[in-house]
Amino acid sequence: MSKREWAALSEKDFETMLEANVAELPPDDVAEDVTPWEKAMIRVLAGMALCAVTLNFWNLQYILPAVGTLLLLLGFRTLRRENKWFRGCYIISAVRAAYFFPVLILNTTFLRGRILTSPVVTGLGIAAAALTLVLLLCFWRGLRAVQQKAGFPPQAEGVLALIIWHAAADVLAFMQYSGWVIGIAMIAGYVLILRVLYHLSKEMEEAGYAVQAAPVKVTDRSIVCVLTAILVLGCACGYLFGSRYPMKWSPAAPQGQERQETQEIRQRLLELGFPEHVLNDLTEEEIASCQGALQVVVNAADEPVNDGREEIEKSGNGDVVYIKTVYDVKELHLTGVAVQIPGEQERWKIFHHFRWTADPGFPGTESIRLAPAYGEIPDGWASVGETTGRVLADLGGETFEAPFYSLEKRTYILQNWWGDKTRTDVFASF
Repeated sequence: MSKREWAALSEKDFETMLEANVAELPPDDVAEDVTPWEKAMIRVLAGMALCAVTLNFWNLQYILPAVGTLLLLLGFRTLRRENKWFRGCYIISAVRAAYFFPVLILNTTFLRGRILTSPVVTGLGIAAAALTLVLLLCFWRGLRAVQQKAGFPPQAEGVLALIIWHAAADVLAFMQYSGWVIGIAMIAGYVLILRVLYHLSKEMEEAGYAVQAAPVKVTDRSIVCVLTAILVLGCACGYLFGSRYPMKWSPAAPQGQERQETQEIRQRLLELGFPEHVLNDLTEEEIASCQGALQVVVNAADEPVNDGREEIEKSGNGDVVYIKTVYDVKELHLTGVAVQIPGEQERWKIFHHFRWTADPGFPGTESIRLAPAYGEIPDGWASVGETTGRVLADLGGETFEAPFYSLEKRTYILQNWWGDKTRTDVFASF
Protein backbone atom coordinates (compact mmCIF):
# COMPACT_ATOMS: atom_id res chain seq x y z
CA MET A 1 0.00 0.00 0.00
CA SER A 2 1.13 3.56 -0.67
CA LYS A 3 1.59 6.14 2.05
CA ARG A 4 -1.56 7.95 0.84
CA GLU A 5 -3.58 4.73 1.21
CA TRP A 6 -2.23 4.23 4.72
CA ALA A 7 -3.18 7.79 5.67
CA ALA A 8 -6.75 7.24 4.44
CA LEU A 9 -7.31 4.37 6.90
CA SER A 10 -9.49 4.98 9.92
CA GLU A 11 -8.32 3.83 13.35
CA LYS A 12 -10.73 0.87 13.24
CA ASP A 13 -9.47 -0.21 9.82
CA PHE A 14 -5.92 0.13 11.06
CA GLU A 15 -6.55 -2.15 14.05
CA THR A 16 -8.35 -4.69 11.83
CA MET A 17 -5.38 -4.94 9.51
CA LEU A 18 -3.01 -5.40 12.44
CA GLU A 19 -5.15 -8.22 13.79
CA ALA A 20 -5.03 -9.86 10.37
CA ASN A 21 -1.20 -9.90 10.64
CA VAL A 22 -0.55 -7.93 7.52
CA ALA A 23 2.98 -8.25 6.28
CA GLU A 24 3.33 -4.63 5.20
CA LEU A 25 3.82 -2.10 8.03
CA PRO A 26 2.72 1.53 7.71
CA PRO A 27 5.25 4.35 7.70
CA ASP A 28 6.31 5.44 11.21
CA ASP A 29 4.88 8.96 10.92
CA VAL A 30 1.49 7.55 9.90
CA ALA A 31 1.45 5.11 12.84
CA GLU A 32 2.27 7.98 15.20
CA ASP A 33 -0.63 10.01 13.78
CA VAL A 34 -3.05 7.10 14.26
CA THR A 35 -2.08 6.48 17.93
CA PRO A 36 -0.66 9.77 19.27
CA TRP A 37 -1.36 9.17 23.00
CA GLU A 38 2.01 7.71 23.95
CA LYS A 39 3.95 10.21 21.87
CA ALA A 40 2.12 13.14 23.49
CA MET A 41 2.62 11.74 27.01
CA ILE A 42 6.34 11.16 26.43
CA ARG A 43 6.66 14.78 25.31
CA VAL A 44 4.76 16.05 28.36
CA LEU A 45 6.74 13.99 30.89
CA ALA A 46 10.08 14.80 29.22
CA GLY A 47 9.14 18.49 29.15
CA MET A 48 8.31 18.45 32.86
CA ALA A 49 11.61 16.75 33.65
CA LEU A 50 13.69 19.23 31.63
CA CYS A 51 11.91 22.25 33.12
CA ALA A 52 12.63 20.96 36.63
CA VAL A 53 16.35 20.39 35.99
CA THR A 54 18.90 23.13 36.76
CA LEU A 55 22.45 22.52 35.53
CA ASN A 56 24.59 25.65 35.70
CA PHE A 57 27.21 24.76 33.08
CA TRP A 58 27.49 24.75 29.27
CA ASN A 59 24.41 27.05 29.23
CA LEU A 60 22.24 24.03 30.10
CA GLN A 61 20.33 26.21 32.58
CA TYR A 62 18.86 27.89 29.48
CA ILE A 63 18.89 25.08 26.90
CA LEU A 64 17.13 22.39 28.96
CA PRO A 65 14.17 24.55 30.11
CA ALA A 66 13.81 25.89 26.55
CA VAL A 67 13.54 22.35 25.14
CA GLY A 68 11.24 21.36 28.01
CA THR A 69 8.94 24.33 27.42
CA LEU A 70 8.72 23.42 23.73
CA LEU A 71 7.97 19.75 24.49
CA LEU A 72 5.16 20.70 26.90
CA LEU A 73 3.66 22.97 24.27
CA LEU A 74 3.74 20.26 21.59
CA GLY A 75 2.52 17.50 23.90
CA PHE A 76 -0.53 19.36 25.19
CA ARG A 77 -1.17 20.71 21.68
CA THR A 78 -1.94 17.13 20.62
CA LEU A 79 -4.18 16.50 23.65
CA ARG A 80 -6.02 19.83 23.79
CA ARG A 81 -9.23 18.48 22.19
CA GLU A 82 -9.40 15.49 24.54
CA ASN A 83 -10.97 17.42 27.44
CA LYS A 84 -11.13 20.92 28.90
CA TRP A 85 -8.37 20.17 31.44
CA PHE A 86 -5.82 19.28 28.78
CA ARG A 87 -6.92 22.37 26.88
CA GLY A 88 -6.11 24.40 30.01
CA CYS A 89 -2.67 22.73 30.13
CA TYR A 90 -2.12 23.75 26.52
CA ILE A 91 -3.05 27.38 27.23
CA ILE A 92 -0.73 27.51 30.25
CA SER A 93 2.10 25.97 28.21
CA ALA A 94 1.57 28.59 25.51
CA VAL A 95 1.64 31.39 28.10
CA ARG A 96 4.88 30.04 29.58
CA ALA A 97 6.49 29.86 26.14
CA ALA A 98 5.26 33.40 25.35
CA TYR A 99 7.31 34.90 28.19
CA PHE A 100 10.14 32.35 28.53
CA PHE A 101 11.59 32.71 25.02
CA PRO A 102 11.57 36.55 25.02
CA VAL A 103 13.34 36.47 28.40
CA LEU A 104 16.05 34.24 26.90
CA ILE A 105 16.57 36.79 24.12
CA LEU A 106 16.54 39.65 26.65
CA ASN A 107 19.35 37.90 28.56
CA THR A 108 21.69 38.58 25.62
CA THR A 109 21.27 42.37 25.89
CA PHE A 110 22.36 45.00 28.38
CA LEU A 111 18.69 45.81 28.99
CA ARG A 112 18.27 42.67 31.07
CA GLY A 113 19.55 44.30 34.27
CA ARG A 114 17.31 47.33 33.75
CA ILE A 115 14.12 45.46 32.88
CA LEU A 116 14.55 42.31 34.97
CA THR A 117 15.14 44.06 38.28
CA SER A 118 15.01 42.11 41.54
CA PRO A 119 11.27 42.80 42.10
CA VAL A 120 10.49 41.77 38.50
CA VAL A 121 12.56 38.58 38.78
CA THR A 122 10.87 37.75 42.08
CA GLY A 123 7.44 38.36 40.55
CA LEU A 124 8.24 36.21 37.52
CA GLY A 125 9.50 33.45 39.79
CA ILE A 126 6.31 33.47 41.84
CA ALA A 127 4.17 33.56 38.68
CA ALA A 128 6.14 30.66 37.14
CA ALA A 129 5.73 28.57 40.30
CA ALA A 130 1.99 29.33 40.41
CA LEU A 131 1.56 28.47 36.71
CA THR A 132 3.40 25.18 37.23
CA LEU A 133 1.08 24.18 40.08
CA VAL A 134 -2.02 25.15 38.07
CA LEU A 135 -0.66 23.19 35.08
CA LEU A 136 -0.20 20.11 37.25
CA LEU A 137 -3.68 20.45 38.72
CA CYS A 138 -5.16 20.60 35.22
CA PHE A 139 -2.97 17.67 34.18
CA TRP A 140 -4.26 15.63 37.12
CA ARG A 141 -7.90 16.39 36.31
CA GLY A 142 -7.26 15.72 32.62
CA LEU A 143 -5.74 12.30 33.33
CA ARG A 144 -8.66 11.36 35.59
CA ALA A 145 -11.10 12.36 32.86
CA VAL A 146 -9.21 10.22 30.35
CA GLN A 147 -9.19 7.26 32.76
CA GLN A 148 -12.95 7.52 33.22
CA LYS A 149 -13.45 7.69 29.46
CA ALA A 150 -11.30 4.57 28.99
CA GLY A 151 -13.11 2.67 31.71
CA PHE A 152 -10.29 2.84 34.26
CA PRO A 153 -10.81 3.89 37.90
CA PRO A 154 -9.89 7.61 38.12
CA GLN A 155 -6.70 7.79 40.18
CA ALA A 156 -3.54 9.46 38.78
CA GLU A 157 -1.95 9.74 42.22
CA GLY A 158 1.40 10.22 40.49
CA VAL A 159 0.40 13.73 39.42
CA LEU A 160 -0.67 14.56 42.98
CA ALA A 161 2.78 13.41 44.12
CA LEU A 162 4.25 15.69 41.44
CA ILE A 163 2.24 18.64 42.81
CA ILE A 164 3.51 17.93 46.33
CA TRP A 165 7.06 17.62 44.97
CA HIS A 166 6.92 21.03 43.26
CA ALA A 167 5.39 22.64 46.35
CA ALA A 168 8.23 21.20 48.47
CA ALA A 169 10.81 22.41 45.93
CA ASP A 170 9.34 25.93 46.09
CA VAL A 171 9.57 25.89 49.89
CA LEU A 172 13.22 24.75 49.75
CA ALA A 173 13.99 27.49 47.21
CA PHE A 174 12.35 30.10 49.46
CA MET A 175 14.44 28.82 52.39
CA GLN A 176 17.54 28.96 50.12
CA TYR A 177 18.38 25.36 51.00
CA SER A 178 21.76 24.28 49.57
CA GLY A 179 22.37 20.86 51.15
CA TRP A 180 23.02 17.61 49.30
CA VAL A 181 20.98 15.07 51.25
CA ILE A 182 17.52 16.49 50.62
CA GLY A 183 18.56 17.52 47.11
CA ILE A 184 19.49 13.97 46.10
CA ALA A 185 16.32 12.62 47.71
CA MET A 186 14.23 15.16 45.75
CA ILE A 187 15.86 14.14 42.46
CA ALA A 188 15.31 10.46 43.17
CA GLY A 189 11.68 11.11 44.09
CA TYR A 190 11.10 13.08 40.89
CA VAL A 191 12.48 10.26 38.75
CA LEU A 192 10.24 7.72 40.50
CA ILE A 193 7.15 9.91 40.04
CA LEU A 194 7.80 10.33 36.31
CA ARG A 195 8.36 6.60 36.01
CA VAL A 196 4.97 5.91 37.62
CA LEU A 197 3.25 8.35 35.25
CA TYR A 198 4.97 6.82 32.23
CA HIS A 199 3.82 3.31 33.21
CA LEU A 200 0.29 4.68 33.68
CA SER A 201 0.29 6.05 30.13
CA LYS A 202 1.68 2.75 28.82
CA GLU A 203 -1.07 0.78 30.56
CA MET A 204 -3.73 2.92 28.93
CA GLU A 205 -2.04 2.58 25.56
CA GLU A 206 -1.82 -1.21 25.88
CA ALA A 207 -5.47 -1.37 26.97
CA GLY A 208 -6.43 0.12 23.62
CA TYR A 209 -7.06 3.75 24.59
CA ALA A 210 -6.39 6.08 21.69
CA VAL A 211 -6.55 9.84 21.36
CA GLN A 212 -7.87 11.51 18.27
CA ALA A 213 -5.18 14.09 17.58
CA ALA A 214 -6.50 17.62 17.31
CA PRO A 215 -6.56 18.83 13.68
CA VAL A 216 -3.87 21.40 12.97
CA LYS A 217 -3.01 23.72 10.12
CA VAL A 218 0.60 24.14 11.28
CA THR A 219 2.69 21.03 11.86
CA ASP A 220 4.78 20.42 14.97
CA ARG A 221 7.91 20.56 12.85
CA SER A 222 6.97 24.02 11.60
CA ILE A 223 6.43 25.26 15.16
CA VAL A 224 9.81 23.90 16.25
CA CYS A 225 11.56 25.46 13.25
CA VAL A 226 9.88 28.87 13.69
CA LEU A 227 10.51 29.10 17.45
CA THR A 228 14.11 27.92 17.05
CA ALA A 229 14.71 30.45 14.28
CA ILE A 230 13.22 33.26 16.37
CA LEU A 231 15.35 32.28 19.37
CA VAL A 232 18.59 31.94 17.39
CA LEU A 233 18.10 35.16 15.41
CA GLY A 234 16.91 37.04 18.50
CA CYS A 235 19.94 35.97 20.56
CA ALA A 236 22.29 36.75 17.66
CA CYS A 237 20.83 40.25 17.31
CA GLY A 238 21.00 40.69 21.08
CA TYR A 239 24.71 39.82 21.17
CA LEU A 240 25.54 41.90 18.08
CA PHE A 241 23.46 45.02 18.72
CA GLY A 242 22.45 44.95 22.37
CA SER A 243 25.56 43.73 24.15
CA ARG A 244 27.22 47.12 24.74
CA TYR A 245 26.14 49.96 26.95
CA PRO A 246 25.52 53.35 25.29
CA MET A 247 28.52 55.21 26.74
CA LYS A 248 28.65 59.02 26.63
CA TRP A 249 32.18 59.57 25.33
CA SER A 250 33.77 63.03 25.12
CA PRO A 251 37.37 64.29 24.72
CA ALA A 252 39.22 64.24 28.04
CA ALA A 253 40.81 67.39 29.41
CA PRO A 254 44.50 67.61 28.37
CA GLN A 255 47.15 67.18 31.06
CA GLY A 256 49.45 69.98 32.17
CA GLN A 257 46.71 72.62 32.57
CA GLU A 258 46.15 72.19 36.31
CA ARG A 259 46.20 74.99 38.82
CA GLN A 260 49.45 75.67 40.67
CA GLU A 261 47.97 74.34 43.92
CA THR A 262 46.94 71.08 42.24
CA GLN A 263 50.40 70.66 40.72
CA GLU A 264 51.94 70.97 44.20
CA ILE A 265 49.60 68.26 45.53
CA ARG A 266 50.51 66.06 42.55
CA GLN A 267 54.21 66.46 43.30
CA ARG A 268 53.63 65.61 46.99
CA LEU A 269 51.75 62.43 46.04
CA LEU A 270 54.55 61.34 43.67
CA GLU A 271 57.08 61.82 46.49
CA LEU A 272 54.98 59.59 48.75
CA GLY A 273 55.00 56.81 46.12
CA PHE A 274 51.72 57.39 44.27
CA PRO A 275 52.02 55.55 40.88
CA GLU A 276 52.39 58.13 38.13
CA HIS A 277 50.31 56.20 35.57
CA VAL A 278 47.37 56.21 38.01
CA LEU A 279 47.87 59.84 38.95
CA ASN A 280 47.79 60.86 35.28
CA ASP A 281 44.30 59.34 34.95
CA LEU A 282 42.82 61.32 37.87
CA THR A 283 40.81 64.50 37.46
CA GLU A 284 42.00 67.75 38.98
CA GLU A 285 39.24 67.53 41.61
CA GLU A 286 40.34 64.00 42.60
CA ILE A 287 43.94 65.12 43.01
CA ALA A 288 42.89 68.18 45.01
CA SER A 289 40.91 65.93 47.40
CA CYS A 290 44.25 64.46 48.57
CA GLN A 291 45.55 67.78 49.88
CA GLY A 292 47.81 67.33 52.92
CA ALA A 293 48.39 63.63 52.21
CA LEU A 294 50.27 61.90 55.04
CA GLN A 295 51.17 58.58 53.41
CA VAL A 296 50.43 56.42 50.36
CA VAL A 297 50.02 52.63 50.27
CA VAL A 298 50.03 50.81 46.90
CA ASN A 299 48.97 47.30 45.88
CA ALA A 300 49.33 46.22 42.24
CA ALA A 301 48.70 42.92 40.44
CA ASP A 302 48.19 41.47 36.97
CA GLU A 303 45.07 39.31 36.57
CA PRO A 304 43.95 37.07 33.67
CA VAL A 305 40.51 37.21 32.07
CA ASN A 306 41.11 34.05 29.98
CA ASP A 307 40.80 30.36 30.84
CA GLY A 308 44.53 29.72 30.55
CA ARG A 309 45.94 26.30 29.78
CA GLU A 310 46.51 23.19 31.88
CA GLU A 311 50.03 21.99 32.52
CA ILE A 312 51.04 18.65 34.05
CA GLU A 313 53.72 18.72 36.70
CA LYS A 314 55.24 15.70 38.46
CA SER A 315 56.72 15.55 41.92
CA GLY A 316 60.40 14.81 42.53
CA ASN A 317 60.02 11.01 42.52
CA GLY A 318 57.48 11.11 39.70
CA ASP A 319 54.73 9.36 41.67
CA VAL A 320 52.41 12.32 42.18
CA VAL A 321 51.08 14.28 39.25
CA TYR A 322 49.83 17.84 39.61
CA ILE A 323 47.69 19.66 37.09
CA LYS A 324 48.01 23.41 37.27
CA THR A 325 46.55 26.21 35.19
CA VAL A 326 49.08 28.46 33.47
CA TYR A 327 48.22 31.93 32.16
CA ASP A 328 50.53 33.03 29.36
CA VAL A 329 48.76 36.37 29.13
CA LYS A 330 47.26 38.42 31.95
CA GLU A 331 45.18 41.10 30.30
CA LEU A 332 44.21 43.22 33.30
CA HIS A 333 46.54 45.31 35.45
CA LEU A 334 44.95 46.35 38.74
CA THR A 335 46.32 49.02 41.05
CA GLY A 336 44.90 49.93 44.44
CA VAL A 337 46.11 53.14 46.05
CA ALA A 338 45.24 54.26 49.58
CA VAL A 339 46.02 57.85 50.58
CA GLN A 340 45.87 58.89 54.22
CA ILE A 341 44.53 62.42 54.51
CA PRO A 342 44.51 64.60 57.63
CA GLY A 343 41.53 64.76 59.97
CA GLU A 344 40.46 64.38 63.59
CA GLN A 345 40.00 60.66 62.94
CA GLU A 346 42.11 58.44 60.70
CA ARG A 347 40.84 58.86 57.13
CA TRP A 348 41.86 57.19 53.90
CA LYS A 349 40.93 57.93 50.31
CA ILE A 350 40.94 54.79 48.13
CA PHE A 351 41.59 54.74 44.37
CA HIS A 352 40.87 51.60 42.32
CA HIS A 353 42.58 51.76 38.94
CA PHE A 354 42.40 49.14 36.18
CA ARG A 355 44.02 49.04 32.76
CA TRP A 356 43.80 46.59 29.86
CA THR A 357 47.30 45.48 28.87
CA ALA A 358 46.04 43.21 26.07
CA ASP A 359 42.94 42.99 23.91
CA PRO A 360 40.23 41.41 26.12
CA GLY A 361 38.34 40.07 23.09
CA PHE A 362 34.65 40.58 22.41
CA PRO A 363 33.70 44.20 23.27
CA GLY A 364 30.67 43.42 25.39
CA THR A 365 29.69 44.71 28.79
CA GLU A 366 31.98 44.71 31.81
CA SER A 367 31.44 45.26 35.51
CA ILE A 368 33.68 45.89 38.48
CA ARG A 369 32.61 44.96 41.99
CA LEU A 370 34.15 46.75 44.95
CA ALA A 371 33.92 45.05 48.35
CA PRO A 372 34.50 47.92 50.82
CA ALA A 373 36.26 47.28 54.13
CA TYR A 374 33.29 48.63 56.07
CA GLY A 375 31.21 45.80 54.60
CA GLU A 376 33.57 43.14 55.97
CA ILE A 377 34.73 44.92 59.15
CA PRO A 378 32.03 47.38 60.28
CA ASP A 379 33.85 48.16 63.54
CA GLY A 380 36.29 51.00 62.98
CA TRP A 381 35.46 51.54 59.29
CA ALA A 382 32.75 53.70 57.77
CA SER A 383 31.91 55.12 54.37
CA VAL A 384 32.27 58.86 53.82
CA GLY A 385 30.77 60.28 50.62
CA GLU A 386 29.73 58.57 47.42
CA THR A 387 31.84 56.42 45.12
CA THR A 388 32.83 58.25 41.94
CA GLY A 389 34.76 57.31 38.81
CA ARG A 390 35.03 57.31 35.03
CA VAL A 391 36.30 55.27 32.07
CA LEU A 392 39.13 56.41 29.79
CA ALA A 393 39.92 55.18 26.28
CA ASP A 394 42.69 56.04 23.82
CA LEU A 395 41.25 56.13 20.30
CA GLY A 396 43.19 57.40 17.29
CA GLY A 397 45.84 59.11 19.42
CA GLU A 398 43.24 61.03 21.45
CA THR A 399 41.99 60.29 24.96
CA PHE A 400 38.26 60.13 25.58
CA GLU A 401 36.35 59.89 28.86
CA ALA A 402 32.87 58.72 29.85
CA PRO A 403 31.02 58.17 33.11
CA PHE A 404 30.25 54.57 34.02
CA TYR A 405 26.96 53.38 32.56
CA SER A 406 25.95 52.66 36.15
CA LEU A 407 27.77 53.19 39.44
CA GLU A 408 25.72 52.17 42.44
CA LYS A 409 25.46 50.09 45.58
CA ARG A 410 23.59 46.80 45.21
CA THR A 411 22.44 44.32 47.81
CA TYR A 412 22.62 40.68 46.78
CA ILE A 413 22.93 37.13 48.11
CA LEU A 414 26.46 35.68 48.06
CA GLN A 415 26.31 31.88 47.86
CA ASN A 416 29.19 29.70 49.02
CA TRP A 417 29.91 26.39 50.75
CA TRP A 418 29.39 27.94 54.19
CA GLY A 419 25.90 29.21 53.47
CA ASP A 420 24.33 32.29 51.94
CA LYS A 421 25.29 35.79 53.04
CA THR A 422 23.68 39.13 52.25
CA ARG A 423 26.18 41.73 51.01
CA THR A 424 26.01 45.32 49.83
CA ASP A 425 28.83 46.20 47.43
CA VAL A 426 29.59 48.83 44.82
CA PHE A 427 29.13 47.85 41.16
CA ALA A 428 30.45 49.85 38.20
CA SER A 429 29.23 48.82 34.73
CA PHE A 430 30.71 49.99 31.46
